[in-house]
Amino acid sequence: MEKTSTTLIETASVTETPLFDPARSLEYFGVVNYATSERVIEEIRALYLEDPDRSIYLTVTSAGGPTGTAMSFHDHMRYVLKPKLVTIGSGDVDSSGIILLLSGQTRYVTRNTTLLFHLAGRKFDGNQRYTAQEISAMLREDRLKDFQYASVVADASRKGLTPEKVLELMERQTILTPTDLVTYGLVDGIIG
Repeated sequence: MEKTSTTLIETASVTETPLFDPARSLEYFGVVNYATSERVIEEIRALYLEDPDRSIYLTVTSAGGPTGTAMSFHDHMRYVLKPKLVTIGSGDVDSSGIILLLSGQTRYVTRNTTLLFHLAGRKFDGNQRYTAQEISAMLREDRLKDFQYASVVADASRKGLTPEKVLELMERQTILTPTDLVTYGLVDGIIG
């Protein structure tokens, strides 16, 4: 099989397709946070306004962060701005970083990418005091975030994942390989 200097994609059917326009490519590297999300959304908006009919490529490498921040990014891409966004997961794409990956209309991962699913959690400052009522409210919010997260993943699946199945994956702290992602219909192919 002849390869060119263009980046190639291996799809589930093991065909190769040219991809990637470096002039329209962006990166979301690091922890999911508002500052990075705002910067990347602005960059995507600028490319979209320049030519709304051309694809924009976003590489995602993220160990995660606040679920709400990732959901905001996802919803803005999918339901508000609606660019022709191609996302490429590379390396670690964990936790809320998965939601960033799923914001693309078309999604790929590199060969050495892994995704970690887990339930929501919180970090507490050792000096902060919380009432039982506050802890109960945090628990309700975390359960709601878990269900919203599972629903986004299930909706993105092209092979019929249910929110209940995604919640099972999260409860078991499941790590998925690129092949798993193709099998679950979460990505369109594997790069490399």
